Amino acid sequence: MKKFILAIALAIGAAFTAPAQEQFFGLDPDKFMKLIEQTQKMPRDNAMLIVEQTMQVMSTNPKSYRKALDMVLNRLSDPTDSLHNEDVYMAVLKHATESFVLSNNEKMRPKALLESAMKNRIGKTANDIDYITDKGEKENLLNNDKRFTLLYFNDPDCDACAKVKENLQASAAIKQAVETGIVRVVAINPMANEKQWKKTQMPAWVTNGWNKSQSINDGGSYDLPTLPVFYVLGRDNTVLAKNEASLKRIEKVIAKIMSSPDADSETLANLLFNK
Repeated sequence: MKKFILAIALAIGAAFTAPAQEQFFGLDPDKFMKLIEQTQKMPRDNAMLIVEQTMQVMSTNPKSYRKALDMVLNRLSDPTDSLHNEDVYMAVLKHATESFVLSNNEKMRPKALLESAMKNRIGKTANDIDYITDKGEKENLLNNDKRFTLLYFNDPDCDACAKVKENLQASAAIKQAVETGIVRVVAINPMANEKQWKKTQMPAWVTNGWNKSQSINDGGSYDLPTLPVFYVLGRDNTVLAKNEASLKRIEKVIAKIMSSPDADSETLANLLFNK
């Protein structure tokens, strides 16, 4: 595996000519998909560089470029897909909107997707959310007491949300992280149905909130591709992970945070890049 990654890095290096790069990658969308899978195991900066350089090589064949673009965008943006990765997703979208391959009309979709992906991007401060707790208290998400925040967006009418809530309640790792005072869990219902929200019972160690103002859905402060999804914010409210649907993935994220609770947000974002 290491030899394969090294070969890729060398192939895209300055020592290779464009024809040599084309021969190595074969301008094959399936090979590009495999490369995207490999980036999940690379350091964050290396992965971004390799994705950019590989897409540049792919752009010499517009047909292959378009096919590869469709293949990876669908998977990278899907929170339920094992390939889901917000950083790589944005890198691919950025190249698609800036390259000469797509026509102006073809660029409309990736531009719109990139605009949505830029909201609450990893490494930047999260947008604030006003919410009402089940105790009737008015709160704001960014009024944080220097704890990490596990943000759980959910809908009481969603069967998948009910299942994830059960698993969350049974998660000893997350409960322990909360009990240490390092992590807090805030559940946010972005839907308009107050009665349904009031019927929702969360674990005692989870803040149960409702976005009464509808700033999420109506104001567009967050782009939620599905429900439920998780976000993880640093002590300084920097986004460390976003739009994650898998609780098992979130438990791994929390475990990494607990192993380096004093690390700065940039270091943690790089650490959490690898799944």
